[in-house]
Amino acid sequence: MNGGGEAGERAISRGEHLLTVQETDEEIAQLQTEIAVLEAALAGDSELDRLREAERADEADRQGAEERCRGVERELSVVRQRARSLEKRLYDGSVRNPQDLLGMQRDLAALKPRLDELEASLLECMEASESAETAVAGARAVVAVREAERGSQEAPRRERLALARTELGELRAVRAASAAAALPGDVRIYERVAAHWKPAVVHLLGDTCGGCHLPLGIREANQVRSGDGLVQCSKCDRVVVR
Repeated sequence: MNGGGEAGERAISRGEHLLTVQETDEEIAQLQTEIAVLEAALAGDSELDRLREAERADEADRQGAEERCRGVERELSVVRQRARSLEKRLYDGSVRNPQDLLGMQRDLAALKPRLDELEASLLECMEASESAETAVAGARAVVAVREAERGSQEAPRRERLALARTELGELRAVRAASAAAALPGDVRIYERVAAHWKPAVVHLLGDTCGGCHLPLGIREANQVRSGDGLVQCSKCDRVVVR
């Protein structure tokens, strides 16, 4: 599709105007992306959230290990007390009936494996508790480092965000001026094509479109070189300029 023919100087100007609009749009898009990243970084820190969650999980493991230790200690205390009581009664002469003494000996013998089991379990719990405590300390240290980094970056980020917003306003003004300097129909063509193709305005490469890299017709290629109006590639619809 070809625009209307105009003088060579005017044709060059039309292409240059659209290129300027496109370049400004690209700068605006980059700046908007930067602003979005800065705003997201100031609003929250997903990595810090993950580290804090890991710290909470380690703390829960530590508390669980300590609770298990307390439970084993309570049971061990009861069993030990029972064993001491049986030993005392066996050897203090308070029980004289042979059958009772035999039963107490059997009870005491049955308690010893349980005592060994509980003591081993307590040792495992204590080791698990110490390991969990080490993990918590490590997690807290990592969180503290991340929080310090975030704190040190907050002021520079806010300063850059304020500057980026100012730059964005200026670029939008430049874009409006460039669009106003171009023909309204040309701008509409550019915006329609830009909705589908990036870039929408490309240079002629030999006799081919710089966007789809397919050859233009002889008349189209000559029209681009002469700057006679606005030329669009018949294959991809992009605007082609010298």
